[in-house]
Amino acid sequence: MDFLALIRPKSWLKNIFLYIPITFSLELTDLGKFFSVTVAFFAFCLVSSAVYIFNDICDAKRDALHPTKCKRPIASGAIKKPVAIVLMLFILAAGYTLSFLSDIYVSLFITAYVVVNILYTLKLKNIPIFDCFCIAAGFVLRVFAGGSAHGGGLSDWMFLTVVAMSLFMAFGKRRGELEKMGGGNSTRVVLSLYNTEFLDGIMFANAGLSIVFYSLWSMERGKDMIYTVPFIIFIVCKYLLLVFKSDSHGDPTSVIFASKTLIGACALYALLTIGLLYIGSA
Repeated sequence: MDFLALIRPKSWLKNIFLYIPITFSLELTDLGKFFSVTVAFFAFCLVSSAVYIFNDICDAKRDALHPTKCKRPIASGAIKKPVAIVLMLFILAAGYTLSFLSDIYVSLFITAYVVVNILYTLKLKNIPIFDCFCIAAGFVLRVFAGGSAHGGGLSDWMFLTVVAMSLFMAFGKRRGELEKMGGGNSTRVVLSLYNTEFLDGIMFANAGLSIVFYSLWSMERGKDMIYTVPFIIFIVCKYLLLVFKSDSHGDPTSVIFASKTLIGACALYALLTIGLLYIGSA
């Protein structure tokens, strides 16, 4: 269980972003391209787990002071650092091997993801704004990797939607941490450089932009996709409510898994989208 906790399989949910390009390009039923994206998905799962291990190794002392992160395997001493390093290198190599099987450019996007996260862990997570843009960059790189794996691109409006939505979640994560931990907590230095007023404003701004950009994309896309906009509005509003609850740390994966309503709304949105794009155009 300790090794399972170390690689954080729940966070693999974030890699669903790789399927955005192939889904909206109406090529989800192309088995060859679907297989390529799925290989890239598992490559990102492995590499992201290696990144999480690297982060836990570097932050072990700080995590030991955190009320929840102190239970992480390295911070608690359940797994020793040398063992964690060996596991990190092994799954990183496995992830890169899979990425080459998908597409050479997927490997380049994975490299960019690794570099961004190394810079984030070592320096940028302590610099306000930069820290959230690094978090958002991880989601954007996933989308581009998915687009590369299936050989298609991403429309301008969808790109802007992903950027705004990623920043919305990133600043929401900081807002949740600030509310829960307080600005003076030593486990997250950057929190002392933020305040709730700024984070509330920037969250609402990116939430609004996400809805506007998605709405513009849906009207451009046609196929009655405009009818999915109310679901996006509901999901964004529900997510905001959960982040603003005092018992939330703002982590996107934790927020989603903690709410059956949010999971259900996301599932209904996915079903409606698939129906309109594929069944409606059949």
